Amino acid sequence: MKKLKKHIGYYLSLLAIFTTGFLLTVYTSPNLNLQKLTVTLTIIAYVLWGIFHHFINHELTKRIVIEYSLIGLLGLSILFFVIEGGA
Repeated sequence: MKKLKKHIGYYLSLLAIFTTGFLLTVYTSPNLNLQKLTVTLTIIAYVLWGIFHHFINHELTKRIVIEYSLIGLLGLSILFFVIEGGA
């Protein structure tokens, strides 16, 4: 709980990134290309947020950069699959 209170600003900003990304994706739903761009930018913001968070807290390592990048790519792959309808 102490760690949560210490990093509440980071978690709220992450929530803001995902909420904004979700709302923009829903708003742009008729246009698949714009929807893909919105999803991609949201995931890039997530990866950069994670790297920045760990950099500020002096915990940044190559492994963390790789982890955030791979999670971002996995999320991007899943969302593109869903947006394309599995085709």
